Amino acid sequence: VFWWTRARADDSSRSSIMPGAHIHQNTLGDGLVPLINKLQDIFTQAGVDNVGGDLELPQIAVVGSQSSGKSSVLEALVGRDFLPRGPDICTRRPLVLQLVHTPYQHASHHNQAPMEWGEFLHRPGEIFTEFEAIREEIECETNRGTGTNKGVTDKQIRLKICSPHVLTMTLVDLPGITRVPVGDQPADIEKRIRDMILSYIKRESCLILAVSPANTDLANSDALTLSRLVDPDGKRTIGVVTKLDIMDRGTDAVACLRGEVVPLRLGYVGVVNRCQQDIAQRRSVREARASEAEFFRHHPAYAEVIDKCGTEALGWTVSRILADHIANLLPALSDKIATRRAEAQRELVSLGEGRPEDPGRQSAMVLEKLHGYAAGFTKSVVGKSDDLSTSSLEGGARIHFVLQDIFVKGLESLDPTRAMSEEDIRTAIQNAAGTKAVLLLPDDSFEVLVKQAIRKMSDPCVKCARIVHDELGRIARTLINQQNLQRYPRLAQSVEDATRDFLVEGLVPAESMINSLVECQLAHVNTAHPDFVGGSQALRMAQQELKRRRGASASAGTGADDDEMSGDENNFGEDVLADVTQRNALQRKRDAKNKAKTALGRKLSGGSSVDASINKVKDKENDVQAFYSHENGVVSLKEPPGRIQASEPETDEELLQVLVTRILLGSYFAISRGVLADTVPKAVMHFLVNSVQRGLQQHLIQSLYHPNLVPSLLTEHPETEAKRLAARNKYKALSAAAAAISAMPADLAAAGGGIGGRR
Repeated sequence: VFWWTRARADDSSRSSIMPGAHIHQNTLGDGLVPLINKLQDIFTQAGVDNVGGDLELPQIAVVGSQSSGKSSVLEALVGRDFLPRGPDICTRRPLVLQLVHTPYQHASHHNQAPMEWGEFLHRPGEIFTEFEAIREEIECETNRGTGTNKGVTDKQIRLKICSPHVLTMTLVDLPGITRVPVGDQPADIEKRIRDMILSYIKRESCLILAVSPANTDLANSDALTLSRLVDPDGKRTIGVVTKLDIMDRGTDAVACLRGEVVPLRLGYVGVVNRCQQDIAQRRSVREARASEAEFFRHHPAYAEVIDKCGTEALGWTVSRILADHIANLLPALSDKIATRRAEAQRELVSLGEGRPEDPGRQSAMVLEKLHGYAAGFTKSVVGKSDDLSTSSLEGGARIHFVLQDIFVKGLESLDPTRAMSEEDIRTAIQNAAGTKAVLLLPDDSFEVLVKQAIRKMSDPCVKCARIVHDELGRIARTLINQQNLQRYPRLAQSVEDATRDFLVEGLVPAESMINSLVECQLAHVNTAHPDFVGGSQALRMAQQELKRRRGASASAGTGADDDEMSGDENNFGEDVLADVTQRNALQRKRDAKNKAKTALGRKLSGGSSVDASINKVKDKENDVQAFYSHENGVVSLKEPPGRIQASEPETDEELLQVLVTRILLGSYFAISRGVLADTVPKAVMHFLVNSVQRGLQQHLIQSLYHPNLVPSLLTEHPETEAKRLAARNKYKALSAAAAAISAMPADLAAAGGGIGGRR
């Protein structure tokens, strides 16, 4: 901030010097105002909205009612006739007027260059030396934007005028406030013009040059009324009182110029405009300024405020105030430009450089994209991603969750015997025995049941591989978005398709391997496995369970016959391995007892209550007798039903068979389940997950890296190209603005040297 603070101090030391008509004193405005003009041109060409709406550049807006003398004030400051004239509204588009002081010795870059000239931003490089041509171009450009029938628009016209007869400043001439629509003007023309004016003067960066005629009540001035809406304290408003020479005889505007009527912190300046007769007689502006000076010199009332009178005083006042205003706002403006430039650079980097024209660079770019995508895939799987999430699992962590928390725990929760009743096991035992009687240890039924249980693990094992495959596809889609491949739609789609094909190539052998693992478990039931419970141990465990059940039944006290029967059955488990013959004898004994119970039931059928166990035996006999009947001492056999189920275990031997089978089944299933829970995740990792690290990049290159295919892969979406162009223009404009501000100290130093040379 030192360089412009010092410059302002130097400017203050010169402010006491009355400006002369022929010698220009360099002020801070000679350095700062051209800088703002340059920034305005840069931002206008790039589009202010594209650069950033909050980058409000300091400027002065000229506000006044129609025919208040605005145009005359501007022409007086320039010293030339160049604005459209007429009885109706003439300023129908905002005119940004950049006045640049060019000393005589620096008025041109070569000898033939004009001393005074103008240039329009919409016609860059074209110099206008005739100010009549400047007026015609303003009228033509106005008509191009609004039509020829008094239309109004807010689209700017930018005009730069360089001359040794002007002070450096920037002014915005706004349409005059009008109330009655004419021509093509809409019915709400007054509101539209007021809104347009307010859109400029509401910014804190905008100074307000409020032009009011002296022959009207200053308190009712349209310009001051609007300025008070946005600047109630008068901190940004400079008052200009015009037409002092046509006030009623015996009156003056001294009180207005002193700020006694409507106080303004920046004060007032009074001027005398050319009258319509002067304009008609083509009286020059310079002659009018001389006549103005003569008016104030011979008017005694204005002697005490002579420093506030005249166009020359207005020029110096406006230039000084604008320079101070710019100096106050420049540090914040510089910071905003730097911030916006950094944002534009980040946006440009995120959008990339676009497709190169050189085929070699195109191929290199595709290779770089494929390598970056494959490397990012590997990092995501192994947990080395540059942007790790702390809110949810992602990448390889999700795959680990699938394998351990979903598959392994789900497999461990599977119990094939849980849904099997003793009748189901008894049915399987009898079916496995076929036409043979069932021995104590039913090997065949055990093997049948254990294979059925193992087959139930096939679907979740295969499903595990497919879920991991889907998770890898999820990683692929995420990476395409993270690495901004979407701005190349064909490349993004091709990469996604190639990745999907590669993952399918890994899924097929993974599923085949998993099916083979399950088939290996089905191929051989290894009862010699060290973790298998074995027949003897299973028999002991079953006997303990049988004793527990029979003990609970005996405690209920069902009668002497039941006790005798229970005792015989409890001893069965111990005797069965010693003598098979004894088993048959026990069977005959039970049959005799059953017949006795049947006879007892017949005796008591006359109405006395029967024991529940006797009724159960009777029901069983009735069920069996349903398959045959006796007639005249002859047994008549019946056809069996279509569906036959095995009965519940009726003897301890049958129950023991069921219990042993259940124990053996659970033990061996746990072994097979453990093997699959260990080997299936390994197969998935080998064929699916680890294959990404081994071959994804090579597969992408083989699939997509073809000379004829590369240009089409880098075809961008039109929206992306438009965004990059806008971001590039924004960055260039902001870079140019930052460079202009950075070069400012040297400009001021040069200006300071020039001052010393001219003094």
